[in-house]
Amino acid sequence: MSTTTASLDELLAIPYVLDVRAVQREDGEWMCRVGYDELPGCVAEGRTPFEALTRLERLRVAIVTDLYERGRPVPAPRAPLRV
Repeated sequence: MSTTTASLDELLAIPYVLDVRAVQREDGEWMCRVGYDELPGCVAEGRTPFEALTRLERLRVAIVTDLYERGRPVPAPRAPLRV
């Protein structure tokens, strides 16, 4: 599927590889940081994985929608690692 001919619904259904990390903030509190490397700026944090993923999903939809509406290409996801 070419992202230039894909509908917004098709682009929003693209499964990106999720990057998940536990990070310690300067105040010593641990946070869950999640992101999609292919989507610039698509990173979110939360006290729980659910909180971080909820924020990330909202951000992913906003980024993909913005790219689509501006006629910009939506980056393709990288291939998952093979085990």
